Amino acid sequence: MNFSDIDNLLGNKKVTLAICMPEEVDSITAAYEASKQGFVNCIFVGNIDKMQNYIDDIAPNFKPEMIDAKTPEEAAFKTVELVRNGRAKALMKGNISTPILLKAVLNSETGIKDSSVLSHVLVYETNGKLRFLTDGGMIPSPNLDNKVEIIKNACKIAKKFGCNPVKVGVLSAAEIVNTKIQSSIDAAVLSKMSDQGLFGDDCIVDGPFGLDNVISEKAAKIKQIKKKFEGNADVMLCADIDTGNILGKSILYYGNTRAGGMIIGAKCPVILLSRADTKEIRLDSIKLALATGEI
Repeated sequence: MNFSDIDNLLGNKKVTLAICMPEEVDSITAAYEASKQGFVNCIFVGNIDKMQNYIDDIAPNFKPEMIDAKTPEEAAFKTVELVRNGRAKALMKGNISTPILLKAVLNSETGIKDSSVLSHVLVYETNGKLRFLTDGGMIPSPNLDNKVEIIKNACKIAKKFGCNPVKVGVLSAAEIVNTKIQSSIDAAVLSKMSDQGLFGDDCIVDGPFGLDNVISEKAAKIKQIKKKFEGNADVMLCADIDTGNILGKSILYYGNTRAGGMIIGAKCPVILLSRADTKEIRLDSIKLALATGEI
């Protein structure tokens, strides 16, 4: 599957997106563009007067449903409730503090937590196929248990977008286990866990991989890398947030690659857009999140 397939999938239906406190230009512009393309219905949750003022300035003909909330905590609760009650298929952050929003998402009684860990997945297209990079946005220094959950989160998404089995390459600076490099040790343990069936029959985890031989069969053959698969990984698992963030931004800025991102681990995708994101990245992030809820 690629982005054209997602465009076609969403082109025949309208999916509901709940946006928490779209009380600034960026989130309203993204919502308006998505709505204008015809694949999304928006529900805005926040201060109605503030939201309407921005709508009047940006797109006076835009008429999203609006739900009033007096405080950020109330807005977060009501937005999450829309997902929990099935009214929305995805959730997007507006002008609200990320910790306040995620606290509502993770609430044990009223939230929508689906995993013990929330992780970020960058979805990008190369050679006509979607690939997945994780985690460059949530967990600074994941331990082995965190990495198990990050893999599970990414595999759920990769399978929804047509990967079967999902090939997960665990990245490290070393291609063989080096006791001085923790990421290489974790990679070997995760590979063994995969052998024992921890990730299911439709997920193959191996490593440690260098970046070159996790994406290039040619590089793997030259280096005589012998693993469960060489090159063509569907998912790349990074050692830490620094690696994931830098590699993800390199893909976007140097690769000029079509991409989008979302937080996984809740009962629906959570879209956290950056002010530096282009209009195209914003729209593709929304499309990916909505398609995840529909496939």
